[in-house]
Amino acid sequence: MKKISTFFSVFIAVFLLGISVEISFLSAAEDVYQQKCAKCHSLRNPDNYTKDEWKYNVERMSGRAGLTAQETQSITDLNKKK
Repeated sequence: MKKISTFFSVFIAVFLLGISVEISFLSAAEDVYQQKCAKCHSLRNPDNYTKDEWKYNVERMSGRAGLTAQETQSITDLNKKK
């Protein structure tokens, strides 16, 4: 019984940690998006574009916005379309 309880506790901890990492990542990406992109224009909803359109636009603007490769990728990943 103790093994089941320990396993369940570890499972819950890993599950919750995984969610918090995902939330933290998304918040960081959105923060960069807001800080860098909103300097020059209003923010666009990434899901209003196809994945290819969004990637093209982000890469095209990355130099003007002074984005690093990692920032460019994180903003590109904000588009959730498949």
